[in-house]
Amino acid sequence: MKRVANSYSAKNRSAQAIAVRGRALPVGTRTVDKAKAGTWVPQVPNYVWLAMIVLTFTALSVSTFMRAQDAEREAVQSHAVVSSRAENVKVANKQLKQQTEQIKNNPRVAEQAAQKQLRVLRSNEVVVARP
Repeated sequence: MKRVANSYSAKNRSAQAIAVRGRALPVGTRTVDKAKAGTWVPQVPNYVWLAMIVLTFTALSVSTFMRAQDAEREAVQSHAVVSSRAENVKVANKQLKQQTEQIKNNPRVAEQAAQKQLRVLRSNEVVVARP
């Protein structure tokens, strides 16, 4: 007995689907293929992609340059402040060295410094407390 293929059987459904997809559609109708729908990417010209990359690179470069300039400006200001403090300390050290030399060499200056800083009294001085 000769077997005849059943065109409506479940085994042949995929073949039918392929045959249906292959048919010509009327002009103006669109079909959405499942494979294309998931991976659809807009058609953007290459020069637009290149321009976006160049603009992004330029923006990153400019922002990095601006941050570096700000950091340099802050470093220069900090250096100016520290150098002025160092100069002030050098001047104060010179004054202290001069005072120390005067105290070592001149007994009258040593006596005045002791009276002023340590509140030392002479043997003939009397302290009077005021209310």
